[in-house]
Amino acid sequence: MRERRPSQTASTVALLRALADQGLTDVPGFEDPVAHRLLSRGWSAALALLARRLRSLDPAKRARALARLSAVPLRVMAIDIELERAVELGCRQVACLGAGLDTRAFRMKALSATRFFEIDHPATQAFKRRKAAGLSPLVEQLTYVPVNFERDALAACLSAAGHRPDEPTAWIWEGVVMYLSDDALRSTLRALADASAPGSVLLVNYMEPPASRRGQRVFHLLTWLWSEPLIGLRRREVMLAEVERAGFRVVRDTGAADWARQLGVPFAPSNPAANTRLLVAERPGPGAAPPPVRPPT
Repeated sequence: MRERRPSQTASTVALLRALADQGLTDVPGFEDPVAHRLLSRGWSAALALLARRLRSLDPAKRARALARLSAVPLRVMAIDIELERAVELGCRQVACLGAGLDTRAFRMKALSATRFFEIDHPATQAFKRRKAAGLSPLVEQLTYVPVNFERDALAACLSAAGHRPDEPTAWIWEGVVMYLSDDALRSTLRALADASAPGSVLLVNYMEPPASRRGQRVFHLLTWLWSEPLIGLRRREVMLAEVERAGFRVVRDTGAADWARQLGVPFAPSNPAANTRLLVAERPGPGAAPPPVRPPT
């Protein structure tokens, strides 16, 4: 990631959300009217070009293309559903880790009574704040928390920003874990557990390694080409063990195929999003049975 502009991943994800908001998706009901306003001039031009290209395809080809682009809108809607559930259960703080160009504070009316913390690298966050300057948050309070994860202590930064560790928090960890080493994953999970009151909810998006040899070859090629390599693909049993070892209790762990069934989206096993998952965990209260102790992997 270069200074003074967001990561390539953050911009790519915002572009795909903006495409889906224009109806260029097979995920019904998807809306993100803010995403396009957070793109740079170059990425806005790419959005317009790709949208024109998709609309010019015949229906069959467009359907196949949209199916390949469904990963992001599917993931976003799956997380939104779980986030609304966490707020209904009492979380009045929401913290988005590695927020990038996230738009939930500007588009989700269900978060109107929450205090929202966006946590990210200072360079990406500075760009985001400039682009979002003219937008009106829907949340009770929006706080930006710049964190250099290689240098800063997450807990201290959150405390300085006004986060209350004695109040339940809904933690959103979307599109980040797959870029983290095991040490970074574990240290962040420990920090989140320490900052989580009983009743807090952790939403972790992660990716499993590709199952097929062809998928592995494609993955390694993309990792080589992309400037932000996916070094943290983990199998579901590994993620469950890491989350529970930190002090959370896993409630459910679903995959893209599950979200597609829930939302009525056609989904083939060969879909590139097939290895994308969402783990939901809670911070149990005093007296609750502890999660099973699992050896390090």
